[in-house]
Amino acid sequence: MFAVLSVIGRLVGVVVLAATLGSGSATPALRAAGNPPRGAVGRDVGAHSCGSTMPGGGSFGVIATTDGRPYFSSPCLSAEYAWASALPYRPEYYVNLADPGHQSTHWAQGGPRACEPTPKYDVGCAYDYGYEAAAAAWGYVAVIGASGNTRWWLDVETDNTWGYSSAGIAANRAVIHGALTYLRRHRHVTAGIYTETMWWDYITGGSSSFSHIPVWGGGANSKAHATENCRSHSITGGPALLAQWIRQGVDHDVAC
Repeated sequence: MFAVLSVIGRLVGVVVLAATLGSGSATPALRAAGNPPRGAVGRDVGAHSCGSTMPGGGSFGVIATTDGRPYFSSPCLSAEYAWASALPYRPEYYVNLADPGHQSTHWAQGGPRACEPTPKYDVGCAYDYGYEAAAAAWGYVAVIGASGNTRWWLDVETDNTWGYSSAGIAANRAVIHGALTYLRRHRHVTAGIYTETMWWDYITGGSSSFSHIPVWGGGANSKAHATENCRSHSITGGPALLAQWIRQGVDHDVAC
């Protein structure tokens, strides 16, 4: 019950934010359908963009549904969506993931798998945690009147809390599997993973069990470097669909 009330509270918060931004902030009707073609350049925005001007240029936008960690909605999701909707290709979303273990208030709060809450890193609880984190992010998008039928990315990076014991790494992988399962239930959604090689090795032990999942790769220092990272088999073993580089504080992305 606490988890349900918590999610409802966060969704109400997004509604209030959307109202303060004005009725025209979110634009449910997209200007263009489809994914950007190979070579197209876009931008991605997140919590660091709140309170600042959205980046100019680019033909597509990837926007944060969460505020740097799962179960916390982005405070500027409506503004992000309005910005991305004005670009030629449809907005894409990402959701931050983590594995805090059983100390989290969102641990053992329901989900499709059997969960034993006593161990710190039960894989059933971890799977449910990821599944419900993705479900919460989907809800944040629905609240602002936007469509979730596009590409979604799971943000897997070491800035968030993960387990680094053998049990923790197994649970980390279960969190990712759970989130992927939720998103892939939706017929018009492509779900992929955003990460860097070092992060992936630390968090999943270099797992190859996601080799069929598309990749949005980070870690490049230029457009040329990012383009080189557009490989048929990328960081997780899956095909690269986007590659990121950062210049002057702006996150740039090239479609692979």
